[in-house]
Amino acid sequence: MKKAILCMLAGIAPLYLAAQNGYTITGQVGKLNKPAKAYLMVIKDGKQQMDSVFMNNGKFEFKGTVSSPSEANIRVKHDGQPDDPIKRNSYDIRALFVGNERITVVAKDSVKNSVISGSALNAENEKVTAFLKPIYAQYELLNKEYAAQPEAKKQDQSYIQTLEDRTKVIEKEIYEAKMAYIGKNPDKHMALMAFNSLLGPDFDVPVMEKTFASLNEPLRTSYMGKEVEAKIQKVKKTKEGVEATDFAQPDVDGKMVKLSDYRGKYVLIDFWASWCAPCRRENPNLVKAYEQYKGKGFEILGVSMDKASDKAKWLKAIQDDKLSWKQVGDLKGWDNEAGLLYDVKAIPMNFLIDPSGKIVAKYLRGEELNKKLEEIFGN
Repeated sequence: MKKAILCMLAGIAPLYLAAQNGYTITGQVGKLNKPAKAYLMVIKDGKQQMDSVFMNNGKFEFKGTVSSPSEANIRVKHDGQPDDPIKRNSYDIRALFVGNERITVVAKDSVKNSVISGSALNAENEKVTAFLKPIYAQYELLNKEYAAQPEAKKQDQSYIQTLEDRTKVIEKEIYEAKMAYIGKNPDKHMALMAFNSLLGPDFDVPVMEKTFASLNEPLRTSYMGKEVEAKIQKVKKTKEGVEATDFAQPDVDGKMVKLSDYRGKYVLIDFWASWCAPCRRENPNLVKAYEQYKGKGFEILGVSMDKASDKAKWLKAIQDDKLSWKQVGDLKGWDNEAGLLYDVKAIPMNFLIDPSGKIVAKYLRGEELNKKLEEIFGN
């Protein structure tokens, strides 16, 4: 549960600034001198770029340009000793956002404790982070509650369901807070970052398409804006009501199986992996549903997101979980070609295809799958 929650904390950032004459980052960390060194890593148009400079009486400076606000970090290495590849190194590092503006970074001893000033970009980020912090803190309370339970209760499905229900309430609160911010700040890059963080595996395409169109043009045409628009267009291809894209992959014996082979039946494309604990927990529910409805025209096509090196684990998981339906996979991990076609970013993920080949539902788990199948086939 904690891993799932931590994944949701990602993706909060800054405001858009029109291009100026580049950025200047001036820093002061104590009185450090050579061989102490400062490193600046900036993600420019999706690519990492690194710069470095020796410290002089604690001072350092970086200059450059970015086409739009970019994620970055400053790391200070206090001595000339190389990193130890065997042990886990503790780095003195500070995340920030770089726009074409003057930024000052000051710290007494460690850059991780620094104060950033002179940057409207980072000031906006800190403001919005502070605004959202109390909402995200609710996740940590759920984590602590779960960790304090005895092992028997941690396995209690009714208790797990209460945690999931409360998580959904928090998710809704975060969604509403971010959407409100986006509506009030269509010219700030932070609005684009907040918007991007809401594009999960099951977002409402029409609503998000309309919201994206409300952002100002410089945001929409920025590097990230173009990536966001591409993501929306990709998800539109897996929207309910559209025809499912056909694909073919080898089964466990190497025989090619096509999605179109299942025309005339309802088929659930189930993306999963042997190493995915939530997938394995969901498998008993799939087994039960398959046994109940396979005689009525229901099939499942399992698509493995395992790598070739984990083929034996994939085959063992199929046997251990008693998965009697067809299983396929090109064993390319997250680069599985079917997964890329269907924009699978997290698993378990599934799509229910009707007899005519159209997507009628997706991300059906637990009771949601059971209710949908009962709606289609009857009890």
